[in-house]
Amino acid sequence: MKKRVKMVDVARAANVSRTAVSLILNQVPGMRIAEVTRQRVLQVARELGYDPGPRLDALGQAPRRLYGVLINEISSAYPIDLIYGLQGWANAQGLQVIIQVSDGTLDRELAALDNFSRFGVEGVVYASSFSAIATPPEALNAFRHVLLNCRREDSSGLAVLPAERHGGAVAAQHLLDIGCRRIATITGEPWQFASKERLAGYHRTLNKAGLNLGKAYERTSDWGHASGYDAARELFALAEPPDAIFGQNDIIVRGVMAAAREAGLRVPDDLAVIGYDDREFAKDLEISTVTLPYAEMAERALGELASDRALGDKTLFVAGELITRATTRRLNVG
Repeated sequence: MKKRVKMVDVARAANVSRTAVSLILNQVPGMRIAEVTRQRVLQVARELGYDPGPRLDALGQAPRRLYGVLINEISSAYPIDLIYGLQGWANAQGLQVIIQVSDGTLDRELAALDNFSRFGVEGVVYASSFSAIATPPEALNAFRHVLLNCRREDSSGLAVLPAERHGGAVAAQHLLDIGCRRIATITGEPWQFASKERLAGYHRTLNKAGLNLGKAYERTSDWGHASGYDAARELFALAEPPDAIFGQNDIIVRGVMAAAREAGLRVPDDLAVIGYDDREFAKDLEISTVTLPYAEMAERALGELASDRALGDKTLFVAGELITRATTRRLNVG
């Protein structure tokens, strides 16, 4: 059977990002993409035989079941995986989705919900580009809906989130398993949901092993390369520097690795490092990491929404996968 062409195949052949391909093929309004790029993507999609499913204006006499997706932004590597997961699952199930981008503003959210009402959607996926505590507009309650990558403060409604705490625990446990004992961490911005949860998982694992060395081995960052580099240099200056660092995203780890090279430390022999997210460059740099299961989360959210089951008040956590690569691959463990 011929393999189905995916958006990632189009992106690779056209030499553009998956985000750009999604914006172009889904005809997202307001996209800032050069016309020459748009035409190249469309041409590549035609040549590869990409089939996104029928357009809304070509549904004919037997329209597919229709669902709305409302997301705050499509501007980084993460939201594209949510969108791709939703679109892929919908196509496989014979459903249709309308995607609206709100830029996180109330007026655009309300306008999107009004569009969904006029189209007669059966339900709405209210999505966030990063894990967050959300305050959806009251008008969302008029629809059967699922929150994706976010939840309300009071946990009302059905929400689907990554198992961030579990991921932090898995990353720390992997470092313990390869023989590390002075395990530091560099978090993202401390107010963010992902930072709090990943740190809680790290604490849980080290507390259980009796190896939590306290605040001295914890640093914060803005999730970026430069702040990861600076935090690592501070950790290397400790009287007993860490033998491992859990950088809570792969970009932080890239900064840690730069600081380690500058300090003459060998990775993984002198310093084991593990990240989070499994960004595209993590494979090229051989960074061990924990995946963010966005595609699986998207499928779960739309699957729950399209089912006949009552949604209720519950939060479903989807666990990522530990990917071990060279940055934690020690030859002599024990």
